[in-house]
Amino acid sequence: MACSLTAIDPQPCNDDGDCRHAFGVGSVCQDDGYCSARQIHPRCNQSWPPELLVAPDTYGDAIVIGSLFSFVDHLDTRNAAELAIRELELQQGLAGQRIVMLHCDTTAMVGDGKDDLEGSADAARFLAEVIGVPAIVGPRGSSRTQAVFEAVRDDDVLVISPSATSAALTGIDAIDPSFEQPGLLWRTVPPDTLQSEVIAADMRDRGVTRVAVAYQTGAYGEGLASLFETRFMATGGVSVERQPFSDGQFAGIVAQVGDALAAGSIDEILFVSSDLADYVGFFAAATATTSMQDAYATEGTGIFLADAAYNTGLLEMTAAKAGPLFAHVRGTRPAPAAGTLFNTFAAAYAAAKYGDADASGFTPHAYDATWLVLYGLARASFDEPAIDGIGIARGLRRISGGDAIDIAATSWPSVVEHFRSGASIDVTGASGPLDYDPDTEETTAPISLWAIEPDAVAPSGFAFVELARIDPGA
Repeated sequence: MACSLTAIDPQPCNDDGDCRHAFGVGSVCQDDGYCSARQIHPRCNQSWPPELLVAPDTYGDAIVIGSLFSFVDHLDTRNAAELAIRELELQQGLAGQRIVMLHCDTTAMVGDGKDDLEGSADAARFLAEVIGVPAIVGPRGSSRTQAVFEAVRDDDVLVISPSATSAALTGIDAIDPSFEQPGLLWRTVPPDTLQSEVIAADMRDRGVTRVAVAYQTGAYGEGLASLFETRFMATGGVSVERQPFSDGQFAGIVAQVGDALAAGSIDEILFVSSDLADYVGFFAAATATTSMQDAYATEGTGIFLADAAYNTGLLEMTAAKAGPLFAHVRGTRPAPAAGTLFNTFAAAYAAAKYGDADASGFTPHAYDATWLVLYGLARASFDEPAIDGIGIARGLRRISGGDAIDIAATSWPSVVEHFRSGASIDVTGASGPLDYDPDTEETTAPISLWAIEPDAVAPSGFAFVELARIDPGA
């Protein structure tokens, strides 16, 4: 771990808690029985409240929750996670004990020369081993989530991602989870088995039989491509041409697929990445020449995008050149809650000056993920000898049956009282119902099928519209 140190006077200690109480977060009890200097990680330089970093000794008794999101590409989900902590602060924390959040950046090459996977894992180890967090909210993306979980799986830290949909993650945690031995890897989105079914069914309903799949290597892209191919071919598809890429190196694939579209040898491209920058790059490549743009805009051809593309930033960055292609675009994402519950979250998000909560696909899932950690903390405070990852995970096994509770700041007192009395609750969040299967510790959710249409009011001149909301299990 790349850390810097701040000098302190020698202080004897029995455990890390003594040092955090004396010197704040980042000081640990060393083997010699004295507190270390406070350690600061170059990726972990933002927090809520901001004073956590400039006056850390003030928060020596606080419970620190970690967050792992890119400060460049995933501010929306980082802000949504932070919103829950800010709302809890107004509810006086947990029996008066403050709960704070330390943000770490997953962006590649931020202060330490590491790529996003290595940097995410290194920051996670810092959060677990130096800060002593019981839970980490994030990161975005299945490959980053896998890297983070593998880095801290022996540290009794719960990891909960708002966007890691790869079905490959199902098998890397507890094989047979139980209340006594729950898993420590959770997510507030369903696995891609659901999304792949919807993509394949939509294409077949439109008569698509030949598809090229350009996909990012790693757990997410490889998993979704494989699931889609299996489902598509089983329902009458003729061919699926798989084209993997890494590190944004897909220009040749886009050109090759453009030629195939123009020749009529394929009907549609499915482009899969967990990174917004790749979708921006896809449209740049697809409009690099007039002939390429004409190929992708050919009548009867299609462009299908996976969930991370649902971001108004994509439209704003690409509309000037790619606008003519937008009529051919469809996509999917886990559907958020509809109506009052999502609107309440969106209003709070906007009031905190974070912007439009529906501008990207996973803001409600990050908000819910943070509240679920807080609910797990509440249960652990009554029923566990210490607040740790296992205790929080046991709490998450108590949120899918009982009295109905909507995730909102005003629900906190009721949640606390239910857990104080030993009762379970049945939670619905801004992302929808969070009904976790006790055998897999995974949730299900409807999938939103979307398109892009002209919108004179939107800054880009275009907006996402929902075409349908599908429950594959129905």
